[in-house]
Amino acid sequence: MLVRGLKKSLAKKVVVFGKFAHPPKQGQTGFTLIELVLAIVILGSVSIMFIPFYQSIAHSPDPVIRQRGIALGQGLMDEILSKKWDNNSPVGGGPINTAESSRGTEVATSPIVGLDTEATRGNYAAVDDYAAHSETDVFYDQNEDSFTMTGYSRQVQVCYIASTSNPITHATTCVTGSTTDSKLIVVTVTTPTNETLRLVSVVCNI
Repeated sequence: MLVRGLKKSLAKKVVVFGKFAHPPKQGQTGFTLIELVLAIVILGSVSIMFIPFYQSIAHSPDPVIRQRGIALGQGLMDEILSKKWDNNSPVGGGPINTAESSRGTEVATSPIVGLDTEATRGNYAAVDDYAAHSETDVFYDQNEDSFTMTGYSRQVQVCYIASTSNPITHATTCVTGSTTDSKLIVVTVTTPTNETLRLVSVVCNI
């Protein structure tokens, strides 16, 4: 009887100890390693699907900003192209003597482009007058009426180039120290997104 009672007592203690050491599986919580891996894979797949969608939303204003920038540059380019080739050009155009041409009887006043006697934008008469013209945020038309486009800027480059230049781009080498038959006009617009837009034209002495 004593031995049997001791065995039962020890058996109870082992069972009690086992309960503390190994909780029943029915009450377990948390995730297995396989479940965690599957969750990571699913989340990664979903994020990849949403990246293009997010980018399309983030850059949706870009076409409108770009269109405004092009309009800003084209407006100034059209204004420049409406001016005379040189201050000495007769009304309606006509040939002028240059380093590359012997046509006509008049000679350009200076081989260096830029303002001559015009003090204000409304008095610009020739293409040269717009050389180094620059505006930021606040812009003016040829009537000197202002308008605001915050975050935009535009600059103008005017220079002589060789008549044989090919191809002609914004990076075409300028001829310095002498006149030629051709002038390169580059209008550069920078948008609020720091995108650079360039409009390029060439006016010839014909």
